[in-house]
Amino acid sequence: MEVGQHGPTELDRRILALLLAGLTDVAAATQLGLSPRTLHRRLRHHMDLAGVRTRMQLGACAVRNGWAEPLRA
Repeated sequence: MEVGQHGPTELDRRILALLLAGLTDVAAATQLGLSPRTLHRRLRHHMDLAGVRTRMQLGACAVRNGWAEPLRA
């Protein structure tokens, strides 16, 4: 993840929150004002930096590190 002095950037946190909320790539990109391709690139970059292979692993990593809140049923 792109991690600043105090953790992931605000955009990173928003991407993670939408990922955890189950939005589609198109819906998340639209909500953030990004193209779907840009969102895909950012997610791939985040996954590489976190050392994970799947989006599920990225979400778990984000929750473990306090970068995003887990969804409550």
